Amino acid sequence: MNCMPDDSKQITQPVSSKKPKKPRKETDGPWKDALEFFLEQFFALFFPDWGKQINWKKKPKALTPDLPDQSGTKICDRIFEVELLNGEKEIIFLHLEIQGQKQEELSHRMMTYNFGTHKKHGKPVVSIAIALDKKLVCSSGLFEQIHPFKNEPYLQFWYDIIKIWSFKGREEELKKKDNIFALVVLAQLAIMDDKNDQELRKHKKTALFRELFTRGLKKDIIEKLYKIIDWLIPLDPKHMIALQEEIKQTAQTENWPGWDPVYVNTFEQVGMIKGREKGRQEGLRSVLDKQLRRRFPHDITAKHLHLLEKADSDTLAMWAENLMDAKNIDEVFATTHLAHS
Repeated sequence: MNCMPDDSKQITQPVSSKKPKKPRKETDGPWKDALEFFLEQFFALFFPDWGKQINWKKKPKALTPDLPDQSGTKICDRIFEVELLNGEKEIIFLHLEIQGQKQEELSHRMMTYNFGTHKKHGKPVVSIAIALDKKLVCSSGLFEQIHPFKNEPYLQFWYDIIKIWSFKGREEELKKKDNIFALVVLAQLAIMDDKNDQELRKHKKTALFRELFTRGLKKDIIEKLYKIIDWLIPLDPKHMIALQEEIKQTAQTENWPGWDPVYVNTFEQVGMIKGREKGRQEGLRSVLDKQLRRRFPHDITAKHLHLLEKADSDTLAMWAENLMDAKNIDEVFATTHLAHS
């Protein structure tokens, strides 16, 4: 699929003086990693004809994208030098566009970065914008300036745009592709328009992880893709823990080849969350135990201590609050049926 400009007649005016919004780091980070790890698969998916002209036996050289953006900060892009099969070396400029940028701003910046990169490296530069969010108003892939007296274009710059959100509704088609970069696109699509539905995200994330372990991929590829997908689809602590349990069970039931939770980022995070939760519970339990023994030294029983031992942190916090106004020990444990047992 070649994402060529869709409207050659569109005229883009010079850039606005307003500063663009900063991109979301949690989204551009995994995409930059994905491009660095899987550049060949990226071209095979989006620009197959171009990819066939690149000599992939020569590893692409990542260059430093040190051009400033309009707010004076570093831009979030990837720049690679690739060698073609004919021996020529070319510069590929990949610009990640997250959201919030206006159409004319994108076109102007694409032109500016292309010329700046060409000036620095002295090589022809192929510019590709990757639009990740449909809230972004994408241009046609053309920057054009009109002569103020002749009223005709005197400067035109074309670039290509990949509109990731245009694949929404085509998830099954992407799953069937024998290209691992399609999984990165699926992960991006999974968080679009989901209104932060954590249960839905967990379901989609589990499905993508299943894809990783049923495609016969090498372990190092699985590890890289797993962490990219894990980064792209964030979950709250509750659903991260639930995901861990669900994946463990599914991996064992379906006998996923190469399954190894040790290196997985989600499982590291879940371990930290559980550790913090355990520390909080132990702290609350210790304080409540001491206060109960001080307030009701003759009323506390083994049954009360058992309740303390089994309670989660939220319940312990509730009992600690009850303790402030409780006239007897049963009022502390009012959320249980202890007083009536």
